[in-house]
Amino acid sequence: MTASDWVKAKQLFSAWPEMDSSEIQGTIRRLADALAGLRTRSAGWRDITSLTRQILLEASASGNMSPLLVPVTSEMPTVEQWRSSGCEALITTVGTISVSAQPWHPSVSEGRATDAAKADLKEIYLGRDSAQRRSFNDVLGDPFWATALGYDNYYSLGQRQAARSVIMAPPGSTAIVCLPTGHGKTPVALAPTLLGGRAHGGSIVVVPTVVLALDMERRTRDLLEARGVKSPTGRYAFTGDLSEDVKKQLCDDVRYGRQPILFTSPEAVTTTLQRPLDEAAAAGSLRYFIIDEAHLVEQWGNEFRPDFQTMAGQRRNWLRRAPAGREPRTIAMSATLTAQQIETLENLFGAPQATDLVWASQLRTEPSYYIESLPTEVARREAVMHALARLPKPSILYVSTVEAAKDWAALLAESGMRRVIAVTGRSIPEDRREAMEGWGGRDATGRIPTRFDTVIGTSAFGLGIDLSDVKTVVHACMPETVDRYYQEVGRGGRDGSPSLAYMATVQKDIRVAESLNAEIILLPKTAWERWDAMFQRRIPPDADGVYQIDLDSYPARLSMGFKTNRLWNIRALNLMVRTKLVELTSPKAPQQAEDEPHDTWQRRQQGYLESLPSRVDVQLMDGRTNDRDYFLRRIGPTRDRILTSQNSALERLRAAVRGDRCIADVLSDYYVVQRPEGTLETAPACRGCPHCREHQEFPVAGGFYRTPWEPHPPVVKWLDVPSDPLGTFRGPGQTSLNIWWERDDERRDLVPDLVTELCRRGMTIIGGEGISDAMTKRIQRESLPHALIVDSDEDMLTAFRGPLVWILDGSPESMNGAAAERFESSDVTYFIHCRNLEHPSRPGARLIDIHSSNISINRALRSL
Repeated sequence: MTASDWVKAKQLFSAWPEMDSSEIQGTIRRLADALAGLRTRSAGWRDITSLTRQILLEASASGNMSPLLVPVTSEMPTVEQWRSSGCEALITTVGTISVSAQPWHPSVSEGRATDAAKADLKEIYLGRDSAQRRSFNDVLGDPFWATALGYDNYYSLGQRQAARSVIMAPPGSTAIVCLPTGHGKTPVALAPTLLGGRAHGGSIVVVPTVVLALDMERRTRDLLEARGVKSPTGRYAFTGDLSEDVKKQLCDDVRYGRQPILFTSPEAVTTTLQRPLDEAAAAGSLRYFIIDEAHLVEQWGNEFRPDFQTMAGQRRNWLRRAPAGREPRTIAMSATLTAQQIETLENLFGAPQATDLVWASQLRTEPSYYIESLPTEVARREAVMHALARLPKPSILYVSTVEAAKDWAALLAESGMRRVIAVTGRSIPEDRREAMEGWGGRDATGRIPTRFDTVIGTSAFGLGIDLSDVKTVVHACMPETVDRYYQEVGRGGRDGSPSLAYMATVQKDIRVAESLNAEIILLPKTAWERWDAMFQRRIPPDADGVYQIDLDSYPARLSMGFKTNRLWNIRALNLMVRTKLVELTSPKAPQQAEDEPHDTWQRRQQGYLESLPSRVDVQLMDGRTNDRDYFLRRIGPTRDRILTSQNSALERLRAAVRGDRCIADVLSDYYVVQRPEGTLETAPACRGCPHCREHQEFPVAGGFYRTPWEPHPPVVKWLDVPSDPLGTFRGPGQTSLNIWWERDDERRDLVPDLVTELCRRGMTIIGGEGISDAMTKRIQRESLPHALIVDSDEDMLTAFRGPLVWILDGSPESMNGAAAERFESSDVTYFIHCRNLEHPSRPGARLIDIHSSNISINRALRSL
């Protein structure tokens, strides 16, 4: 909160009902919009008391304890209403109400837990001024990073390592990137797309929601166009509400490589954009296939959106059709990944020897956790309403069902909190967009008045939202897994400021969560009945052995299908995919025959488009898929493994509810992955949880019970990358090549030329004391679209097992330390140095007189 926000609030109430909210931000802006909504009844009295109370507490956290004077009118809250909202209210002699805020926090035990909760809420109200706000130690950027994005630094080491791994990925490869929220996944994906400019083709980014596609379009448009990369239509999101003319133009731009980047849904990739993407891949102009929020491939693809997984078959087709060396690269990104989710991504979108993982997993530092167990549903309702009226906005209330979301919206409106809206899986795109725009106070054109301070959502809400200042996430339910809980808590504090997560549970929540876990995993017998019904209605296979399956089929024992019939069939198919009995592929669009009349072709194409929602193409992976006994034997263990994993995830959440363990331990243990190269751990973080408040001393210094280490994953050494262009000059068994200059003018003029040529041939990593900013900028500029990585901290020199170039200064004694160790290693290194450089282990002897693998810089250049 700025120092003037309290003053602005005072001015708002003094000027009421006249006001100007055009230049204000944050809570004071929301209060102004709520005051304006009193007369249209789009705001209620509790909206006013809640936001005013928040402004008073924000001021109090900064040392201003002064009350606010509010007018007495028929539209304003009464004294009793102010008092019922956690405020002190007194009628003054001049006929106004003097309002002060009483601090409040969710229920904790007495003693040190209370002191910790008070201190925690103070930090939340401080917001961007909090000492606990997430901060980054800027890491020096690489030349390719600055050239592509205009950024001089990386947010973190994890982002740097991910960006370097992705930029070096070879054609046809798959990079799975786990990078914490706030560490910049989007720039990691954009950098290689933008580095080469529009002339080098385009990329497709798959996002889970329309709102996120539009938000990504808004966030990247200026960046793209500032780098000289512009879409012919000016659009970067492909959504259903575009006009047909714009859709057609975008399809053509994708087909011919004119669209630099396009954000869209899995469903669009497998339908409308299918042929344009196929043709772009065949022409070699589809550069990157990027999956954002990639954990949903396993979560949502298994449950109700099969296109998340059918994209895999389409990707394989792109790799087959693309010219050699121009196959699209795949990037799958998420802030959290479980072992099961990684396995799914590798199976669907990876290939042996061409898939690698960048693991920079770290728990969020923003949320503090409060969990309250209540005896009845009535008690929970009262506790949640009390919390929503007192905890800071913007906020989210999560519930388990669509009906509960509607009930809560009505209940809160009845209580005087009208700046609330429900968003569920049944909300149509227009309603979801209206909710996000009214919640965030902006639309595609820019700033608009805020209309909602609280969104009520089911698990489908909030994915990838960019409302950065969400302060409170409330659960009036128990999510079915700890993963879902953490994903939802993560909607808060995305700007790095402290946030609060409050969950109110009752005993029946355990049964509800267990039933939700069991419900989505079919019994083997049920899965067989559904597969058998679908296969009986199949369309015969094409030349590739692919069958068309009708998702509206239903077992013979049923007289008809039912509302969720298609969903059960999707779950059966995805259970079969997990068992490797079938592979889902994208439906193949029909082709117009040479002699086919246009009207006939149009009808056939329309029929294809209309059938898409109820159709999926499958390829049998096992000759015994249709053997019932074999099917049941194979499906059973897969189902048991999934159910065990789901129940384990629920039990971890129950442990957090009971306060048995620090929630950082619960979460970091859950996000642990066992790999052949070793155990990949998640850095724990705890700003406060029930266990720590009860059992640990309050951490006065810093305010964290647990602070995470900074992830520092290794940069991927991709196989089969041509990056040793002068390898023929190395002797047998020697990994170092020494390239020497004799005169200073050779060093000044020829070293940049040589490194530029090496970069163009795949040796993209350079370092050493002999480089300068001017040199690296020149090399990057002249070697485009290839990327240049500068190893400024010797991380690559000491840890990267692939080839690199190390440039020494003009001193004959300059090879020492890490460079000397690298010289003796088994890793390919080109050392560029003066002719008289000493051998690192033979003082007084020239290196080139002892080490036979050496050539002059002139000869090296002529060889390239």
